[in-house]
Formats: sequence, C-alpha cells, structure tokens
Amino acid sequence: MDAQLKQASERWKKEGKEFKTSINKWLDKIYIEKQNPTTECPKETRKDLGEYVLENLIEYNNLGKYEEFRELFPPDNDPLSDIIPNLRSYTIKKVAILENSIILAKLGDYHEWQGVYKIKDNEITFIDDVIGFGFSSDKKYFAKVYNNKIDIHKDWNGDIICSLELPNNISIDELCYENIEVFNNGREALLITYSGIFVINENGFDLIHGEKNEDEDEDSEYTFIHYPHAVLSADNQYIAVGSQMSEHIVLKKQNGKWEETANIDPISYYPNVACFNSKIKEPLLALGSCHFSESGTIGVPLKNIEGMNTAADDIEDDSISVIEDRRWIFSMYPSEHGFFLGANDGYLWHKLNNEKIKYAYIGGTIMSIDISQDKKHIVVSNECGQIFLLQYDSENLNKDSNTCTDPYLISNLPLIDKKRYFFLADCQPLIW
Repeated sequence: MDAQLKQASERWKKEGKEFKTSINKWLDKIYIEKQNPTTECPKETRKDLGEYVLENLIEYNNLGKYEEFRELFPPDNDPLSDIIPNLRSYTIKKVAILENSIILAKLGDYHEWQGVYKIKDNEITFIDDVIGFGFSSDKKYFAKVYNNKIDIHKDWNGDIICSLELPNNISIDELCYENIEVFNNGREALLITYSGIFVINENGFDLIHGEKNEDEDEDSEYTFIHYPHAVLSADNQYIAVGSQMSEHIVLKKQNGKWEETANIDPISYYPNVACFNSKIKEPLLALGSCHFSESGTIGVPLKNIEGMNTAADDIEDDSISVIEDRRWIFSMYPSEHGFFLGANDGYLWHKLNNEKIKYAYIGGTIMSIDISQDKKHIVVSNECGQIFLLQYDSENLNKDSNTCTDPYLISNLPLIDKKRYFFLADCQPLIW
C-alpha cells in the first residue's frame, strides 16, 4: 500500500468516526432528549478526500477488489456530498429485497432510459427488455413490465400466471410508466403511469384515475398527469390514488367497479404519495402531499375511511392525525410502530407522530424503501443512483435510546451498513 493511500485511509476512518460520534450525540439531544443543542452542529472534515476516494472506488471496482476497498474506506456519502449531485447517475426509482438478500432495482424515470437490474452480493445482472417490476403484498406474485405487455409470475423466477395487455395496446413508453403493484390473486395489476392509473386483468382494463383526452388534435389518448401515485391495501379492499391536482382519493370495489369511498383534502398543496399500514394496532392510511417546506403527511384510521369527505387541515377531528409536517416525503413503508418515510432531505425517517422520531442519514432524495420478509435487512435507494443494503434489528426499532451500532452512520436506528451500489451513467455499476 502506498503512503498516500495509507494516510488517506487512516484519516477517513479516524475523522469519520469522530464526526459521526459527535453529530449523533448532537442529534440525540434533539430527537431523544427533546432539548436544543448548546453547541453548533459538527462539520464534516474530509471533503478534500472526496475526489481521491471516488477515483479509487472506480479503480478498485475495475480490479474486483470490493471488500479490500471497503476495508480501506468504509462507505460514507458525507465527504462526497459536494461531488455526488454533479455526477451523471440514474435515479433508482424502485428497489425490492427478495429471499437470500437478492435485490431488484428499477432505474430511470419516465423521460429517461428505464431498466431493471438483479443484484446478489457482488453480482449485478441487467435483465433484458424488462422496464419495471412490482409485486403483491405477500411477494408471492411479481409483475415484469415490458414495453408492450405485463407478465405476472409466481415468485420472481416462477411460472407465468398470466400475461396482460396494456390499455388500448398503448406502449409503456407512450403511457409514461411510473410503477406497478400486483393484486393478491396474481391475476390483476395496478398500473401507475403519467397517462393515468389503471386496473388491468385478463378481461381488459379500467381507468380509475385520470381522463381521456377530448382534444382530437392531441397525439396522446390520455391527459398527462403529474405526481401519479396509487397503492393497494394489504387485503386489496382499497386503493388509494392521487395526482398533483387531485385530492387524496380512496376507492373500494363495489358492484364490480372501483368507486370512490373517501375524498380527503391534502394537508399541503399537491398529493404525491400514500401508504397503507395494517401492521400497527390500529390500521392507518398515510397520505403525503408536497410543496417544499410546507409539505406534510397525515394519517387516517382505516376504520373511519369509508364515506370520509373532509379537509386534512381539520386535525382537531379524531379521524385525522399529523404524521409529518415539515418534510417532502417521496417514499413510505409500513412498520409495526409507524412508517418509514423517505424524504428529500436525505434522511430515512421512522415515526408515527412527533413523540418518537428515528432516522438514518442516507443522502439525496430517498425514492424507495423495502424490508426483507425476515425483517433482517432494509434496502433503500435515492435519486443519485445509489442503493443501500442495511442490516436491521427490528426488535430494537421502538426503543427510546439510540440503537445504532454502526460507527460510520448518522442514525439512531438499529442499522448496520452492509453494502452499497452506485449506478453512474459513465461506468459500470460500482460496489462499495
């Protein structure tokens, strides 16, 4: 090992541990002790090493020396915070973790190149022709989205249960694909696009959110919508849908059709995300809306949902609670104690209200969150092209103390950084 590399490695580790220890104590003052810190927020001291470490990350990857590099430079975004936003990378729109810690990753937004990778430890495999994927709530069924069809499989690599045609045979590229979920019967899919939100099965499709274009001069059949989002409840009884200019809408299947059963004004301006949680004692629907620092997320008990027609700012009503009132939330995942919330401030938050707040700093905007079925790993992704595999101790999630044991994480969650993947536009995927 040359002297420069040795010196840089020693600095990286020593100053990294010192910074993380200091800032975690500083944040514990706020989020655990509920007090204002009496000192200034600690500063990162290794930004001068950022370019050097990134160059060596690429070099060591080219040599296949992944573990050796990780030992020299434990993963850390903070020293690279001025560099990463300027790199050409792919947004990781969706991740999922399967058995044996296999990770699926969907890259690219609707206006970009889109594709899917399968990751197993140090093996990263591009899946030909697949544009997106989704799954049922129990992960028994997986949808593979192609440009002209959707195949639903039993398990990820299992037999094809059914093949579904796209609405009016319009291609996925033309529909401007966003996401997909699979019904628990394995024969229907909830397709979310910027042209509308559809329920698709072997008998055809229903447009459940959005509208057809009435202007004959327009090339597209459907009106373009912003922030399209939809999610199925775990029992498939409800679908929560929305887009930028809508309210939060909840649908229930009645007389063979999906019909509105709840209409809730957003707490902020523009609805952009929703998540059902049937894991907590009182099942809840989280509804997020956004407008920069005025963004917010509310919770509505499922027992009150049917027939609800209310303003979200009427929080004195027991039917609505505030989960988050400061941050723009891009992704959500339910837990037994609340919700994991992926925000544009780089943090993965966990909360149900402001009484007990847990967090882990990831960096970038958190686009997707998934947890393994054995509850031992969390995988998250961001818009900077990164995927994080984190070891997770779910039994210690709700403790009042800081339960993070990783010396290089800014966190009070019971997490350990196991591996990171970095998808830059100008080189092969990187492993850290």
